[in-house]
Amino acid sequence: MAKLRNKLTSSMLAVVLAGTVALTGCGNSGEPSASPPSSPSASPSEGKETNSVDQPYTLKWLKGQDISKPYDSSKDVVKQAIEKKLNIEIIPEMVDVQQYKTKLNLKMASGDFPDVVRIDFADDFQKYAQQGAFVDLTDLINEKDTPNIMREVPAEVFEKAKVNGKLYGIPYQGGPGAGYRWDLVMRTDLLESTPAPTTLDDYYNLLKKIKVDNPNVIPLGGYNAEVGQQKYANNSFDHIFGAFGVTPGFFTEVDGKFSNYDIDPNMREALLFLQKMYSEGLIDKEFATIKEEQLRTKLYSGKLFSWMGWWSTANDYDTQIETNLLKQSGELASDGSLPDQSTTPYKYLTLTGSLVGADGTAVAPAGAPFNQMTAISVKTKDPAQVLQIIEDSLSPENQMLTVWGIEGEDYKIENDKMSVMTDLVDPKTMQDKDGNFRGTQSYLFAPGLKGWPRYLESLPLRFSQSLDVAITNKYQITDASNFLDSPTKIAKLVELNTMRDSVFTQIIMGGDIKKFDDFVEKWKTQGGTQILSELEASFKKKQGK
Repeated sequence: MAKLRNKLTSSMLAVVLAGTVALTGCGNSGEPSASPPSSPSASPSEGKETNSVDQPYTLKWLKGQDISKPYDSSKDVVKQAIEKKLNIEIIPEMVDVQQYKTKLNLKMASGDFPDVVRIDFADDFQKYAQQGAFVDLTDLINEKDTPNIMREVPAEVFEKAKVNGKLYGIPYQGGPGAGYRWDLVMRTDLLESTPAPTTLDDYYNLLKKIKVDNPNVIPLGGYNAEVGQQKYANNSFDHIFGAFGVTPGFFTEVDGKFSNYDIDPNMREALLFLQKMYSEGLIDKEFATIKEEQLRTKLYSGKLFSWMGWWSTANDYDTQIETNLLKQSGELASDGSLPDQSTTPYKYLTLTGSLVGADGTAVAPAGAPFNQMTAISVKTKDPAQVLQIIEDSLSPENQMLTVWGIEGEDYKIENDKMSVMTDLVDPKTMQDKDGNFRGTQSYLFAPGLKGWPRYLESLPLRFSQSLDVAITNKYQITDASNFLDSPTKIAKLVELNTMRDSVFTQIIMGGDIKKFDDFVEKWKTQGGTQILSELEASFKKKQGK
């Protein structure tokens, strides 16, 4: 903590004064209004003298809470354990989760900042950061001084989080973190003894075999998405496009120059391959018209071999397949139900990750790496100590406490396997047998991006297996346009995506590949080129150039 304080003492006072001056006078427009600290006690240098390491640090925290459920922070034993472990006193101001953003903006406008602020990155954070509301952390977060924070958030993600070349907060995603969430799913019984394919060629040959051996089974199923959505990027043909090194809808960046996979030459090759698969009867002839629920009907009735599935749906798929088979054999229970299957291995499904192309290429389109920021207010009495608290809270041991609660009570570890106590709290009173509240996952200052520790172990077996396949996919990429400004993208992207969906569908179903070349030219002239130009300008601005 001393290292962080020393770095702050030489520059923090100027930052605080600059920030508060920048905010002064903005109140009439509804923006934050604040005055420079009137007392020397507000400066970090004074804070380090008046706050002994033996004294708990008082931390103001705006806490989103489901107010429909009983809760009393003074009786929260997990909160108390966190306070003791981190040597802090948390002063939570409860606000309904649905009103959190409104309440936070009101507090920012009044100058009554919490010490730590969790705030949407896309709009509010960038606005307030440029007005001087948050501590500049650019020189404070590094491998030497904040190794826990750096372990949670990769350096390239911090770069995306900068505002005009400066870092004003710690990116936050929540839950199991950001990442890919889709699996290639196949019927194990139809695979027989064949190993799950890892390459596109192996998969293609397998589908041809399935078609010959099981004429009534559709080798690859797909379904229609809503108009204008990234139809192929996030469902039916992820694994095919990915093996060609492309994924529809995503922007790319190399040395500050932007493009889009929709107009990439490799996209042309991927479409030709899908056209070939379609003509050979390897793709559902109805993929362009049916909805997801109709795909499920085909799956449950045994008419589908493989498809791209969202990680959490595999358990229901497997159970429904078994239900239908038992129904057909007359062995289904009289009430038509099965015992909970989530804690047993999959019986009918095999899940795998990306297929690689001939050159070993693959891409899996993941979501944005973060959506919120955790920032430190310039008005907090000791920003260095607050940053140190965040750093300490992200140690492996302390993350277990802030996420899962008290070991031996909220969770236990046996044979290096964690299990969560799910019956500790009465769902009506939200209290344990001793009348205590247990706010697990409730007092997280900045959980980072890699996800809560041992998260997979907290899930039932099937959910753990299917999520593990998805999030450990080593070919994940993110959209290079994330967190960049482009007015034309906002205005034109739905129109461009709709045009793409139509053209790509036509080509897959046998249309002339020249339609792709025409599409590329229209994409550029109908807004695409302008979008790329705006993204490049925004990229430079974010880097402070």
